Amino acid sequence: MNLGELSADFVLPLLKATRAADRDPSEILARFDLDEEKLQKSGQWLSIPRFMRLGEALIDLTDNPALGLEAGHLGGITGSGLAGMAALTAPDIGAAFQTLAQFEPLYARNIRGNICWDADPRKPSIRFYSIAPYNEFNRFVVDSILMGWVSLCQHLTGDNSLVEKVHIEFPAPHYIEYYSQTVPCEVLFAQAENCVFLKPKALSTPLQLSSPPDHYRLKTLCQEQLASLENPLTFAHRTARAIAGCLPDSCSLETVAEQLKVPHWTLRRKLQDEGTTFKDIFETTRKDLACSSLSHSPLPVAEIAYLTGFSSTEAFQRAFKRWTGIPPGEYRRTHQP
Repeated sequence: MNLGELSADFVLPLLKATRAADRDPSEILARFDLDEEKLQKSGQWLSIPRFMRLGEALIDLTDNPALGLEAGHLGGITGSGLAGMAALTAPDIGAAFQTLAQFEPLYARNIRGNICWDADPRKPSIRFYSIAPYNEFNRFVVDSILMGWVSLCQHLTGDNSLVEKVHIEFPAPHYIEYYSQTVPCEVLFAQAENCVFLKPKALSTPLQLSSPPDHYRLKTLCQEQLASLENPLTFAHRTARAIAGCLPDSCSLETVAEQLKVPHWTLRRKLQDEGTTFKDIFETTRKDLACSSLSHSPLPVAEIAYLTGFSSTEAFQRAFKRWTGIPPGEYRRTHQP
C-alpha cells in the first residue's frame, strides 16, 4: 500500500504556468522521466511524492512560489479526465462538484483522504483533505486544487461572484500577496480545513454547458470505469486512509471502525477476508508516511516520529530500523533526490 497517485494530466497546468512565466520546463520533465509525448497518452499516473517533487522543481525554475495558484487558475477542469467532462455537463454547480467528488478515484487516490462536497443550501462547500505537514514541497498542491475549484465555478457559469471565501489549512505563507492578486474572494489561513465556500445562489446558477442527457451518459461511463478498478475502495485502503487521518493522535481498531461506520468486529473480519490485519495496515501506513517524509521533506527526525504517532524519537528509530534495516538518517541520505 502506497501513499497514493494521481493522473499525470495534473502536470499540464503546471507546465502551462511555467511557460507563461517564459521558462522552458523540458529539462525538468526529462529529470523526472517525462516528456510531452508521454503526457499526451491516456492512463498515465504519477506517485504523489513524485508529483510534489516535480512541482517544487518548477517553482525553483520560475522563482514563483505561487505557481500553484497560477496553475489552478489556468487549469480549469484539466486533470480530472472523464469525471471532469461529466461535471461540465451537469445541471448545476452542486451536481458538478458532487460528480468530481464521487469519481475522484478515476483521477486521484490518496490514503490521506478524499475530496468532499457539502450541499448545505446555507453554506455549500467543497473540501480538500489535509496533507500536513506543510512546506515549500507541498503547499502548491493545495493552492492549485483550491484555485482550480474557484476558477471552475467561473468557467462553468460565467459568473465570477459565486465563491464566498476560501479557507486554507497552512499558516499565511511568505507569498501571501499573490492570493489577493489571483483569488477573487476572501482567503483565510491557519484554518481547520482546506475548503472553498460558495454563496447560496451558486446552487441555483445554471451551467453554460449543461446537458442532462450527456451528463447521464458520461456519469454512466464513470461508474463503469470505477467498477473496473482493482479494489478501488477496499477495507484495507479505507482503513489506511482513516489511520493517516488520525495520526499523530492515538489510533485503534475501534476508533477507525467508528470513522468507517461499521462495527469493529465487522472491520476485523473484512480485513481478514482481504488477507490482512489492522496491525499490519497500521504499521505499513506509518512506515509509508515516515519514508515519504524522510525522502521528500526537510522535517527533523524527531518531528517525523511525532507525526507518525511515536511516543519518542528512540521508539521511532527502533521501529524504522525494523521496517527497513537501516536508521532514519541513513535512509534519508540514500533516498532524498
